[in-house]
Amino acid sequence: MLDFGSFINVHFTTLFLILLCGIKLHAQKKARDVELRFFWLTLICCFLLTMEDILETITALDPALRFWRTLLSVIGYVLRPMAAVGLLLVVCPTERRSWKIWILFLVNLAVNLTAFFSPIAFSFDADYDFVRGPLGYAVFVIGLIYMIQILALVWQRFYEGKKAERWILIICVIGCMAASAVDAFFGGCHLNEAMMIASMFLFVFLRSHDNYLDPLTSLRNRFAFYDDGEHLSRDISAVASLDMNGLKKLNDTQGHAAGDRALTEIGRCINEACDHNTIGYRVGGDEFVVLFLHRDEEAVEKTVKAIKDGVAGAGYSISTGYAMKEKDSSLEDALQASDQNMYRDKADYYQQTGRDRRSRPRA
Repeated sequence: MLDFGSFINVHFTTLFLILLCGIKLHAQKKARDVELRFFWLTLICCFLLTMEDILETITALDPALRFWRTLLSVIGYVLRPMAAVGLLLVVCPTERRSWKIWILFLVNLAVNLTAFFSPIAFSFDADYDFVRGPLGYAVFVIGLIYMIQILALVWQRFYEGKKAERWILIICVIGCMAASAVDAFFGGCHLNEAMMIASMFLFVFLRSHDNYLDPLTSLRNRFAFYDDGEHLSRDISAVASLDMNGLKKLNDTQGHAAGDRALTEIGRCINEACDHNTIGYRVGGDEFVVLFLHRDEEAVEKTVKAIKDGVAGAGYSISTGYAMKEKDSSLEDALQASDQNMYRDKADYYQQTGRDRRSRPRA
């Protein structure tokens, strides 16, 4: 006999999280540079998995519904890694998203479709009990591989000094792995809840991360600079100051859209030169700062030169200066020194070009 109260009790948390997350996603157009359809993919998969679990429980009561129980089980095993793919696409950089991400998903699909004519994945015995075949754990292994990829990307992409926040995401992924293991060996529906919780934490993390980004250049903003300067004070070995040359003239002659394009190009050049030990910021209109973590002077000089050459190759000009941070000095001291070096470079630029240097204080 069906116990709808039990269904509601078991799935209430998952459905509640799906509802909240769906409302939030509907109210947002974009989350960072990640298109929302990837969040929607995981959300829809979790909802369908919940419905599948309810319907599969119903079909398990009547052997006459063997075909429908098989179909629902196949759908459930196909949706599990698809939900993981949704989270993987969220954290995966745009340039690394490709059809290859779906290869393991297609393998899992092919394995589970064999249930209609072979027990290699799973089947039901004479007593109508579920029997897992030799490839029955493929879905969990593939899901684990996707989760490991998510872990690696989270670790690589979100290095900001606030390691606690990164560990929250990692714990969410590990929780999904644990829930998947429980599902594989003991059954249950906690995997849906784990994926929804991980999705919501990831969404909140990315929206919070958004507040630290400059929307024009995708560099970190002034607020992030001061915040990181405090959290990373022990790791900072050098700071570089960069300032665009000729922005005012460009805005006056070609319009502010042209100036924005120039700043965007400078931001791109800085981003390309940065890694997890080099962090770029736009701290003012045409003012940029780069923090170096555990880098020696040779590496700092090489990076600054690469940025300056890249900007020149894009058709623009910047003045640069850097300073190494001494152990007994503050970030402010190093920043003042790098500013002075940058101002000297700017003075040389205006002297060489025969133009008057703009006189304005640094914000």
